[in-house]
Amino acid sequence: MPLHLHFIRHGRTTAPSGALLGTTEAPLSKKGRLQCTRLGARLPKDLPCLCSPMLRTTQTQEELTEQGVVSSVVFDDRLREIDFGRWEMKTFTELVEQGADISSWQEYHHFCFPGGESIADFVTRLQTLADDWRHQAEKDKDRQLLIVSHGGVIRIMLCLLLGIDHKNYLLFDIGYGSWTTVSLHSQGGVLTGLNR
Repeated sequence: MPLHLHFIRHGRTTAPSGALLGTTEAPLSKKGRLQCTRLGARLPKDLPCLCSPMLRTTQTQEELTEQGVVSSVVFDDRLREIDFGRWEMKTFTELVEQGADISSWQEYHHFCFPGGESIADFVTRLQTLADDWRHQAEKDKDRQLLIVSHGGVIRIMLCLLLGIDHKNYLLFDIGYGSWTTVSLHSQGGVLTGLNR
């Protein structure tokens, strides 16, 4: 039987629109909390939760817990968003104006954010989680797991679980306060819901 992985992206934050938000601790905005309330009304109840320890994700998890969605929670550093380094909290327009070489990001796997995390390291830490879940899918009976994390994490995780080259991560537009589900079988993952 499959392991049903329900990926939740945190609600909208107080960070400026379009800014690269990785390690900065930006809280949920009023709109972000409302997104969580609406989402919680539609999610299954009493689910074990794996959560990024960032403020915006823990606040999302707390909102869902209040609505009876979360039965227990474990915080996992592997679910943190990528570290954008010196690009943190800047928009692409600002980066271009400051002379940053954004085109080098197109190399993707070999790219490292200046003063931050490399794409390769980011993918490697997420791969360890994907491997854990595959192992669970092989031995466990039908069960569900709620994962509260970030847009970049969810995009890469979808690629890893569905067998898609992670260079194609931008094929998935993961909205704030959204719900995406992958049913993970021993043979691989099946996308059963996107941005609900």
